[in-house]
Amino acid sequence: MVAVLSPQPARRTLSKPACPPVGALRGKRVGLRRDRFWLSWDWITEEWAELLKADGAETVIWRAPVGKGDKEMTEGGEEYAEFLEAIDVAISGLGNCGSCTMWAIHDAVGALDSELPTVAVTTEHFEGLARTLAAQRGHDNIRIKLMPYPLEGRPEDEVRQIARENYPGLVEALGATR
Repeated sequence: MVAVLSPQPARRTLSKPACPPVGALRGKRVGLRRDRFWLSWDWITEEWAELLKADGAETVIWRAPVGKGDKEMTEGGEEYAEFLEAIDVAISGLGNCGSCTMWAIHDAVGALDSELPTVAVTTEHFEGLARTLAAQRGHDNIRIKLMPYPLEGRPEDEVRQIARENYPGLVEALGATR
């Protein structure tokens, strides 16, 4: 007899309250969480920051110290707590591989646990992993904005156009009004 193990964790039912909708963007401080992995995500967040500003929001960009040593991770946790205290809305990305999806969801859940309206951004290819990771932390109803896969490796002008085309979907995923 052979036992086949599934690497997918069992789903737990710890559903926490649904993320509140943002409502009007005007006057809100919107935090965009970046990491050190994807140049395409930097371009997308630059485009979205400009569009959010045009809709009356103030934007704050924070880069997570993902993949660093213990000291950097501890300092990054403190910086992230300060980042969350300074914003009204969180956008956490980019889920575009296994480890970056794990960290993007980790930080999105941190924002949700701080009771901030939050959306996690992931490429279509990693949606299942993102939802599983969020559900394991009690957020099976996490708001996710899906982006096309792959993003990395495309020309900058194409990625920026994708960002602009996907901005209305981001606003919708946030439950925001312009």
